[in-house]
Amino acid sequence: MANISEVIVIGSGAGGGMMAHTLTQAGINVLMLEGGRSFDPETETAMFQLPKEAPLLAERTPDKNAGFYDANIGGRDFPDEPYTEDKSEGSNGFRWWRSRQLGGRTHHFGRQTPRYGPEDFKTFTHTGKEVDWPVSYADMEPYYDRTEKLIGIFGPDADEAVYNSPQPPNHIRQKPPAPRISEMIFAKACAKMGIKTHAHPTAILTSPMGDRSACFYATNCIRGCSIGAAFDSVTSFIKPAKKSGKLKVITDAYVAKIITDEDGKKATGVVYVDRTSGEHKEIKASVVVLAASSMASSRILLNSKNKSAPNGVANSSGMVGRYLSDTIGSYLWIQVPELQNAPPHNEDGVSQPHIYAPWWLHGEEKKKAGADFSGGYKLEVNPYGGGRFGPPSPNDTFKHLLYGRKGLYGKKLKDHLRSSYGSIFGIRCLGGMTVNENCYLTIDPDVKDRWGIPVPKFHWKWSDDDFSRATHMNKTLHELAKNMGAIVIRDEFDEDRKAGRVLQDGGGVNHEVGGCRMGDDAKTSVLNKFSQTWDVDNLYLADGAPFVTHAEKNPTLTIMALAMRAADNIIERLKNNDL
Repeated sequence: MANISEVIVIGSGAGGGMMAHTLTQAGINVLMLEGGRSFDPETETAMFQLPKEAPLLAERTPDKNAGFYDANIGGRDFPDEPYTEDKSEGSNGFRWWRSRQLGGRTHHFGRQTPRYGPEDFKTFTHTGKEVDWPVSYADMEPYYDRTEKLIGIFGPDADEAVYNSPQPPNHIRQKPPAPRISEMIFAKACAKMGIKTHAHPTAILTSPMGDRSACFYATNCIRGCSIGAAFDSVTSFIKPAKKSGKLKVITDAYVAKIITDEDGKKATGVVYVDRTSGEHKEIKASVVVLAASSMASSRILLNSKNKSAPNGVANSSGMVGRYLSDTIGSYLWIQVPELQNAPPHNEDGVSQPHIYAPWWLHGEEKKKAGADFSGGYKLEVNPYGGGRFGPPSPNDTFKHLLYGRKGLYGKKLKDHLRSSYGSIFGIRCLGGMTVNENCYLTIDPDVKDRWGIPVPKFHWKWSDDDFSRATHMNKTLHELAKNMGAIVIRDEFDEDRKAGRVLQDGGGVNHEVGGCRMGDDAKTSVLNKFSQTWDVDNLYLADGAPFVTHAEKNPTLTIMALAMRAADNIIERLKNNDL
């Protein structure tokens, strides 16, 4: 048995990294347990490697589900870590995407970092649907400010903010890169529709910051960033925390359960599996913070049954694993004749949209538009879904370049590809989800992973509200394409319906949150407003699990801001000997 740690943080991604950084900067000793292997973006990314240098022609491997050129170690297929799904009639599928490396998903995600707005925290107050968060935008604003200063974000000026999409004071944000030609056409079409566009808040440096360099638009950020321009938890949180001398990290430490005292009121430590040896180990702690990801954290709590918590630790409300949600996506591939035979030109930039359209319909305007669903969605161009980013290859981009042409070969094929190159790309919507009681996870009584730990079973059903939102999204995309003078090549929403699916599987956008939502009432929530469990005084969560509702905004910035807020609460309580 190991010595007692002051604080154990389980997970090293956006929330766990932020928690460790905030605590160590306050002089608190932290032990971080990461279920995956060590990973250093300075030395291990494929940022500058040419195709000829890629092993196995860059194909996927068991630990690289998404292929060699994706920095993520993991994905959806884990032979040693299965999960199950509810296959009953009327159920929709769910795909669980995971990361197994130090820094978690922060090496993989798009770095889009908009803030939740005032209405997003008080959905019931404004719409009569779902429930309100126990915190407001005013509560979260200082944590958004602090988080943005720490990680480095480019974005629009404060005076460009639109309703319910707040922006910080100008001195916090870096200057955004200029829009690409495709984005200029997109913005012009949005203006015809009365929709405002501006720079998308994104956690990529356009100016140097400390030891981190500015982005020089070398390769897709999904490859990882060895120069530190693209934010990740290792670069911005874990390395500075280690330098403080207050952080110790154990990798390949796969947490199985939380241990509590006899009456279940205090967490006393955790049990984890050493993935290299298979040995089960126990570590004691004064404070335990779960940041393993919303699904993994819910699973750990449900598997932590004991005499005082027969349904799982921190689950007296029965709400652990409940009210899961994910972003809804809609996508069109389009061809813009205006860009046919365009001369070679510079389309450098980050691997995310430089501009986007935040949700624009609110109040009476929303009713007039027939948008009878809670929340909204955002519009953007997918820069790596075509355009002029590298030569065509045998993938979707190549197929779309051959749109409307069959039997081409030789010089005719080459001439067609040259003339079409740069005129084909994707436009997409990312929408919120109406959180509902039919999306949850339980523990499968019959299936266990390689180490004998029961696996999660996912239950998922999209609501009528979600289908209405997705239908509205798809209709708007077609109108946008028309205003861009574009030809629609492929409609993924239409393909889903033809395949008999209402929507794509849950988890498809990789924005899953919820499972341990916060609230004002211990009977209907798992956490209080500081992400502290109601049942266990010294147990906190610092990932996506505390989310109450699911807006159209990407969740990572809010995960980090909530984690910082929880860390401040832990710091204050430790100073006051209240833990």
